[in-house]
Amino acid sequence: MGIYSRDYVRDDRRGWSAAGGWGTPGCRWIIVATIVVFVLQIITTRPTQMLVDGEMFVRRVSPVTQVLELDPQRVFHGEIWRLVTYAFCHAADGREFVWHILFNMLFIGWWGTTLERMYGTREFVLFYLTAAMASGLAFLGLSWLQGDPTPAIGASGAVMAIMALYAIFFPRDEIFLFFLLRVQIRFVVLAYLVFDLLPVLQSLSGAGNGDGVAHAAHLGGLAFGFAYHRFGWRIERLGASFSPLLNRRAWIRPRHVKVYRPPEEAPQNFDLKVDAILDKIHAQGEASLTDQERDILRKASERYKSNQRHS
Repeated sequence: MGIYSRDYVRDDRRGWSAAGGWGTPGCRWIIVATIVVFVLQIITTRPTQMLVDGEMFVRRVSPVTQVLELDPQRVFHGEIWRLVTYAFCHAADGREFVWHILFNMLFIGWWGTTLERMYGTREFVLFYLTAAMASGLAFLGLSWLQGDPTPAIGASGAVMAIMALYAIFFPRDEIFLFFLLRVQIRFVVLAYLVFDLLPVLQSLSGAGNGDGVAHAAHLGGLAFGFAYHRFGWRIERLGASFSPLLNRRAWIRPRHVKVYRPPEEAPQNFDLKVDAILDKIHAQGEASLTDQERDILRKASERYKSNQRHS
């Protein structure tokens, strides 16, 4: 999804090497999961004949990609898991397919490890997944406006969110652009903003975008990373605030709510009612009693037995 075609090598003062070995747990989980999906994509890719506008084409496709990719039509029909799973897919065929996943994973290792140590593993993983969702929604928005059903894959949108958040904390950290030019990361983020914004504006104006890059997803990731810091969001806290709504028991009987019980009738009044019912039985017989009067007699019997047990 775009940034795999641009070469970078980072000045490694923070990040993966500073974290030691394989980095932090959340970044390891994301990278390993993405590589596993990538391998499954490769080994399941097969040539498939497709009929398009009356003409037969041969296209190499993977059932794994078809299930996980961000397909606008399928998402609009309820397959909302694709808003996250597409970020674990990458181009598994073609000339640049290795660079697509390679640089995305390197960026996660370089910058994600620092952010994970700052925010904690759980919050960082939630941030990454939510960033992928925000990027996917931005992509779907542009697809809907253009009526373009082309699917998207790749972690670049979520990686853009990582880059934006990292650049806010460490704006003067430097990377080597094209292995030659030392550039501060804040200027790299600004360049991405311009490079991705122009094609989106062209698409909105009707000029189209034929480079095969999901620029709207990149912009969605950058915007989410900025907003996450600007508004002090914490995905873990936000999820905890909504957890009572997802608790079925809380809807039936909320915690710390006292159940109202009517006060018991004074013993003297109750005894008077019992005496009146006994007089009625003596005069008219037991068959003349109403259900309410029978219930009073039952309660009286239980009360008298209880007094006897505790005497």
